[in-house]
Amino acid sequence: MKRFFIKASIFVSPFIIGMVLFLSPLFSLPENTYTLAIIDKHDALANIEGQKLVLAGGSSLAFGPDTEAIQNSIGLLAYNMGVHATFGLGRILDDILPFLRPGDYLLIIPEYHHFEYLWNGESDAYHLILNTRQLRLLFSLYYGLPKYFYTFITTRKDAFIARIRSEKNFDNLLADSRDYFNEFGDSVYFGMENKDFEPYGSFGDINKSHLNNFFRFVDLLHSRGIRVLLSYPNYEEQSFDNSAAFIHELDTLLRTKEHLQVISVPEDYRFPKNLFYDTAYHLNSEGRTVRTNLLIRDLKAIDTITNGP
Repeated sequence: MKRFFIKASIFVSPFIIGMVLFLSPLFSLPENTYTLAIIDKHDALANIEGQKLVLAGGSSLAFGPDTEAIQNSIGLLAYNMGVHATFGLGRILDDILPFLRPGDYLLIIPEYHHFEYLWNGESDAYHLILNTRQLRLLFSLYYGLPKYFYTFITTRKDAFIARIRSEKNFDNLLADSRDYFNEFGDSVYFGMENKDFEPYGSFGDINKSHLNNFFRFVDLLHSRGIRVLLSYPNYEEQSFDNSAAFIHELDTLLRTKEHLQVISVPEDYRFPKNLFYDTAYHLNSEGRTVRTNLLIRDLKAIDTITNGP
């Protein structure tokens, strides 16, 4: 038994030391780092009183709809919690859960990768866990440990070195900054020139374990009196076509789930490349307008949401 504990300690110690070390202020990220926007979003969401619509997803949501326009159109307070898909969808939902109250609407707009390999998250998930001091998000029955802990450590190390050298704006590349989020949680980087990008290739298979964990989360949300809605991400047309079979199968499976109201059709959010800013998920200002109008249409079709003018 003693030998077991010694081996276990050797295995776990580097991870624990890394956690403690990188919780230190000396190794903190620059204040304008993109992922730190989640801290501001927590503060904003905590201050919303009354019934609300909360949008949950990754960067396709952050670089997506106009949440103020949605709020004005449906007559319900709305806030966009999208930051980064690599937080992992399970962890994204768990992070939002404490802010939701009975009668609230949660609109989940996942990225398709969440149901292939991104459910548990990657290195950016450690920023969510440690920068918000939410160690409960490290592991759950609903999701596992994020990947790429070494990448997380390397990022913090680079930030520390940049600070020592008095370098500024580390990890602040154009729109990838905490400073670009508005009071409704949207990234407002518009006016920047579009960047060329390659379409995504074909997805593999739907991970049924991830999908089942998502369904369990839906049941948990429903049990707490939260109305769970699902829409689809804006996705560049060639990328969409490359994975059309995956997307259609996922849509079919999602529509079988009780307590989950799928309000959109995937093809409606299959957009031409000229509507995107820098990836197959991030819209430019023109794309944002198109996407917002479609989402307002889908939300207004829900009879329990009070329609605005």
